[in-house]
Amino acid sequence: MSENPAIKSVPNSFAAIMTMMLPGLGQMLKGQIMPGIFWALAVGFGYFSYFWPGLVIHTFCILDAALSKGEDSEGKTSTTAKLLVLALALGLIAYTYLRNF
Repeated sequence: MSENPAIKSVPNSFAAIMTMMLPGLGQMLKGQIMPGIFWALAVGFGYFSYFWPGLVIHTFCILDAALSKGEDSEGKTSTTAKLLVLALALGLIAYTYLRNF
């Protein structure tokens, strides 16, 4: 019995919803404990510093939970999903830049 029974296959949509409620929870449910802890701390520090950085970091945390594969999953994230994340990041940067002027 070499498999860990605590790590189960979790759908990406469920992991994203759990991450919306508590940052890092979706990653932890997928078996990615250290990334989950990292995201929880990063989002916490972002919200502590100011609302907008926390919101942006939380958005990336949700996207990571929705697009990444769990430990027991095979395959990689699709190119379309990676381009979507890049477009969202560039859109957020452009919005922030234009909002200040």
